[in-house]
Amino acid sequence: MPGHPVSASAVEQVKQDVQQLEELFDQHDVVFLLLDTREGRWLPTVLGASKRKLIMNAALGFDTYMIVRHGMKCSSADAAAIDTGLKGSLGEAIPGSQLGCYFCNDVVAPGDSTKDRTLDQQCTVSRPGMSMMVSALIVELMVSVLQHPDG
Repeated sequence: MPGHPVSASAVEQVKQDVQQLEELFDQHDVVFLLLDTREGRWLPTVLGASKRKLIMNAALGFDTYMIVRHGMKCSSADAAAIDTGLKGSLGEAIPGSQLGCYFCNDVVAPGDSTKDRTLDQQCTVSRPGMSMMVSALIVELMVSVLQHPDG
């Protein structure tokens, strides 16, 4: 994780963990992220973008939440078949193949966001009821994406 040093004794274990994570990405079509920190979401988001996997990200705050569908580049043949001239009620629609990942336009590099934070500020996944509600919403978003004609 960016901002978290790896000791020399843990290097081999970290390499094995990353290899296992890559294998899991290869075996699945959709990856759901419900992690406490921005830096925790960084590697899975980058792996998903590189492997062209649909990433569904849930981020919980103290009293808020955010669910994001990350962009996924499609092949040039698929991109040519998608009509980018769709108009919605808010103007021109952005095709899913042109959506960026969570970190593409971020001006702050991922770092150790848990340093000098209290426990309730560090762990947001355990918010009573919130994680279950957000999980249901993110599954609904995934179904909507997969059922949409343009994906």
